[in-house]
Amino acid sequence: MKTAASNVVLDDDVDEELRKLAERSGRSVVSVVNEALRDYLRYEKTVAESIERGVADLDAGRTRTTSEVIAFLEGQRASRSHRG
Repeated sequence: MKTAASNVVLDDDVDEELRKLAERSGRSVVSVVNEALRDYLRYEKTVAESIERGVADLDAGRTRTTSEVIAFLEGQRASRSHRG
């Protein structure tokens, strides 16, 4: 995997916890930072994609009012209680 060097200024408390975590886990600080950033970027990408899907649903008219959602959920609850 290709690597790139970046300089980042960390708050003292973040730096301290990062170093402690690296030491406890037997990994390098770089490894811990890369894993954390990958997780964060994956999360942010997922959030952005979810928002884009929501906007597409709005644009396409695939929406329900609060009353419609409540009625649907009540119907689901009722059908489960009848299966009981």
